[in-house]
Amino acid sequence: MLRDDFKNFLIIKKIEDDKKEKTFLSIFINNKWKIFFSFIILLVLFLIYNIYFSKINLISRENSNYLFQINNGESVNYIGQRLYDEGIIKSSLAFKIYVKIFSGKTLAQAGIYSLEKKDSLVSLANKIIKGYYAIPPVKITIPEGSNNLEIAEIINKAFSNDIISSQLIDDFSKKNILERVKDKEGYLFPETYLFLPNIYLDQVINQLSNHFYNNLKNIFTDERKELGIYALDLGEFDISEYFDDNNKEVNLKKRFTIINAIGTTTVTIKDIITMASFLEGEANNEDAMKKVAGVLWNRLKLNYPLQIDAATSTYKEKGFTKAPINNPGNMAIKAAINPINTGDIFYITGNDGNMYYAKDYKTHLDNINKYLRNK
Repeated sequence: MLRDDFKNFLIIKKIEDDKKEKTFLSIFINNKWKIFFSFIILLVLFLIYNIYFSKINLISRENSNYLFQINNGESVNYIGQRLYDEGIIKSSLAFKIYVKIFSGKTLAQAGIYSLEKKDSLVSLANKIIKGYYAIPPVKITIPEGSNNLEIAEIINKAFSNDIISSQLIDDFSKKNILERVKDKEGYLFPETYLFLPNIYLDQVINQLSNHFYNNLKNIFTDERKELGIYALDLGEFDISEYFDDNNKEVNLKKRFTIINAIGTTTVTIKDIITMASFLEGEANNEDAMKKVAGVLWNRLKLNYPLQIDAATSTYKEKGFTKAPINNPGNMAIKAAINPINTGDIFYITGNDGNMYYAKDYKTHLDNINKYLRNK
């Protein structure tokens, strides 16, 4: 019995001695993949924390807070790159990913934001996502089809309240605004804008003009083939001949060709914007705009006067007006380029708000008697 106990004792001791002989190296070799992946996970977690949750860099700023301005139409990508280039955040990509995941937007909310030394990339991004402004912006909404007089009244009203007026550094009177935009009818983009209270009037007008330029160029760049836009000789359309990115200027007079339901037509960008302004004045939805555009293009091809109620001179004079009659939006611009051709050459808007079309004058008179004169 004692002999067996001693034997068991020796076996147990041998096992314990074997365990003691295992070195750190042998343990590492046996578990190297577990250790490696654990290290990678810890490294990734550290990097994520360091990028997203460590404090932003405002060391070079004199004050603890830093005002950061986002202008209308600036993309999340652009803002992230600005913050990175200024050394405030560690990764523009991380900023872009966070904002797009938690807001789903590609454009940042314009305004002035206070960046504090205690902020991280996450808290900074949340301010922009939720619109936590340091200085409340002046909000201006310009409806599609607004003319310059209406735009001047909107801008004047927005900048005329007591709180904002005390901060103005320019003349925002209606008369002065009209003077500054007198040659820009048709080329101020209808949209909702946010401005600083201490902005100059020219900066406001430039943003409206630049937004028009960018939106129009996007149409001619991204949707050119779909809309049937070609060079004058039906060759490849050279976008640089019509849009000058350095000066944000559109070549309004250079001609090009559009092929659509009406046929082949040579036009200028000014013609397209003028037609779009007619559509804003004559129709109130996309389908109606396209059908009215079809009527008006047909009348031009037949050398008939356009006879547009929103532009009374077109009852006497043939062709386009000398300038657009209002400032059209993207829907009207696209409808002007790509109309629906029903073969009609007349239309009216009835008392019920619906559009009625006619291929001949007799049917047109019947529509007038039925839908306009009978109440």
